[in-house]
Amino acid sequence: MPVLRHIHRNTLALCLASLVLAGCNGIFDGIYDEPVRDEALQLGFNPAAEEGRYTLVMDARNYDEWIYMDLHRLTLEKYDIPTTLTGEWDGKSVWARYNVQGSRYTLLEERQVDTQPEPEEWDLAIHHFDVRTNGGQVLQTGYTSVDDLPESSVSFASEGFRPDERTSHQCIVDFSGMFDYNIWYQASPVNLVLSDWVRMDFSTPPPKYEASRRVYLLRMQDGTVAALHMKSYMSEAGTKGILTIDVKYPY
Repeated sequence: MPVLRHIHRNTLALCLASLVLAGCNGIFDGIYDEPVRDEALQLGFNPAAEEGRYTLVMDARNYDEWIYMDLHRLTLEKYDIPTTLTGEWDGKSVWARYNVQGSRYTLLEERQVDTQPEPEEWDLAIHHFDVRTNGGQVLQTGYTSVDDLPESSVSFASEGFRPDERTSHQCIVDFSGMFDYNIWYQASPVNLVLSDWVRMDFSTPPPKYEASRRVYLLRMQDGTVAALHMKSYMSEAGTKGILTIDVKYPY
C-alpha cells in the first residue's frame, strides 16, 4: 500500500498539538491550501524544441476533481467528482468513509453517488497525485530522464506493463474527519504504478513528499506509447499539487 495513505494516531495528535500551539503553520500545506492566482503559471502543454516533446504544467491541488488529458490532441478537461446521487445508481460509484489506523482501513459507511463524468476521448486522468488511464497500461522504467531513454519504446515491449485496478481507499476526497481518523475516499479505478510517482508520508509531521524521479511509460489502447516524467510536484513558491511533467509522445 502506498505510504501516502498511512495516517498514524500519534502523528495526528502531534498535528493537533501543533495547531493549538503554533497555528499548525505550514503543516497542512498542500492539503487545505486555498487556490491562489499565479499569472506566471503556463498551464497546459508547452511545446519543447524537440518535436513530440512537451512540458505539461497542471494545477492539481483540488481533491474534488479529475483532470482528463488527451495526449493525442493535447487537451485538458476538468470534471468535478460527484458528491450525491441524482439519478439511477450504476451499482459501483460510491464515497467510502474509512477509519484509518496505520495501514488498517475499517469501512464505516458508503454513500452512493452519480457516475464519475468524463470526456468522450481521453488517455490519462489525474486527481491530485492519483492517476487513471483509459484502458491503458503503465510501466515504471529505471530511467530518471526522458532524454536517456532508448530510441524506441520497442525496447520495453516484453516488460510487465500494469493496468488500472479499482480501489476504495486511494483517492481522498474529504479530510474533514481527519482528527477522528475518519477519511472519505472516492471508489475509483487507479493505476497504482503511475500513482506512485509522488508519495506523501504522514509518519511525522509535517507531511513529507517524495517523488520517485522515474520515467513511466503509458501504453494506450491504440498501442501508442507516451513517456512521462514528473519533474516537480510543486510550484517554485513551494505550493504542492502544481505538477510539471515532461512528456514525450509518441515514443
